[in-house]
Amino acid sequence: MGVDNCFTAIKKEISFRAPWQVLVSPAFTLRDTAKSMKIAAAFKFVQATQNNGTLKGSNSSGQASGLLSQWMHSTSSHDGHKHHRSQTLPIIRGKNALSNPKLLQMIDSSTASTSNETDIVQYVDTEANIATEVSLTILDLLCLYTLNHQRQLQQSDCQNVLMKKVFDTHMLFLQINQSAAALKHVFAALRLFVGKFPSAFFQGQADLCGSLCYEILKCCNHRSRSTQTEASALLYFFMRKNFEFNKQKSIVRSHLQLIKAVSQLIADAGIGGSRFQHSLAIINNFANGDKQMKNVNFPAEVKDLTKRIRTVLMATAQMKEHEKDPEMLVDLQYSLANSYASTPELRRTWLESMAKIHARNGDLSEAAMCYIHIAALIAEYLKRKGLFSMGWPAFLSITPNIKEEGAMKEDSGMQDTPYNEVSSINIYIPALC
Repeated sequence: MGVDNCFTAIKKEISFRAPWQVLVSPAFTLRDTAKSMKIAAAFKFVQATQNNGTLKGSNSSGQASGLLSQWMHSTSSHDGHKHHRSQTLPIIRGKNALSNPKLLQMIDSSTASTSNETDIVQYVDTEANIATEVSLTILDLLCLYTLNHQRQLQQSDCQNVLMKKVFDTHMLFLQINQSAAALKHVFAALRLFVGKFPSAFFQGQADLCGSLCYEILKCCNHRSRSTQTEASALLYFFMRKNFEFNKQKSIVRSHLQLIKAVSQLIADAGIGGSRFQHSLAIINNFANGDKQMKNVNFPAEVKDLTKRIRTVLMATAQMKEHEKDPEMLVDLQYSLANSYASTPELRRTWLESMAKIHARNGDLSEAAMCYIHIAALIAEYLKRKGLFSMGWPAFLSITPNIKEEGAMKEDSGMQDTPYNEVSSINIYIPALC
């Protein structure tokens, strides 16, 4: 099939079922979208090849004899050419495995097929450019859909099924490996998305906010410095939008979700090295250099957040070093529990962990004190929900340190924690025993 025929066939297929027609349907699925986007990417690739003869960003020497011509040659050749079998080498199980004639023949044929370095470079360059072009095509289509269906996405204060699907599609760009060039445009698209639909992240349920914080923080640990900078800029923009959305009062939503995301990433991705620390420094520099925020408390809130994140990372790293030192381990866990003072569930987790260590070491009074702090934490949570009258002051007669539980930050959009008066009693009973 020639280039003209291929172009005509793809154009006919697109006119039959255009990608944006699939997206307009309120019941579209990600699989249908991906299928249509592949057609759109192929259409764009063929058109670019016809007009320019090469892929944008490719080597000038790889003109019409690029990937498309290779496909045409492989399908139209009449020399009895067949597809190569897999050249993957088997596992070497014996000492004399490399003396096997068939194995040596496979190695020789593999070496011969990859001897031309120029062809290899051209092939890799072409594949990389195609991957980037496909990503940018999908991203362009997604932004176009968002622009033309803004009203549907804003229904119910952006708390709707369509918004969730569009957001999840955006997240796929961060969950699947992309080139640094593509990620630069992805971050720009996300800044635009957050700017248009802030209520989706800072009002109602906190699911979207938490997912975005998790993926951005993961990119802050990226190997590429440019990607780290872009991710840090997006995270700073996200917190700034949260501050503006709350009428320049606080960044409670993003603060809580970022702390939770850090605790998850410590286990999932092992963050905390020099790359992540570099990203935190970039965020602080943005806050210090933002002239429009000089006269408000936003820079101080950003600094406090990054300080808490560093405390969590440092304490986690030190706990691994002092696993066999019970007293040092408890001190580190106490420091970590204090850094989670604003997040009830995470603080309770570390306080329970401290109680178990004290009980295992025979320090029962210390273990009881941990349970009393947990009970005061739950009581304070219930008071702010209007389910309990006293809060943490109810335990002030036991220890003055209970004031620490008053540092909890409120976020009406957090998923309801299943705490009630029974929960507090169940925690208080082990302390009495």
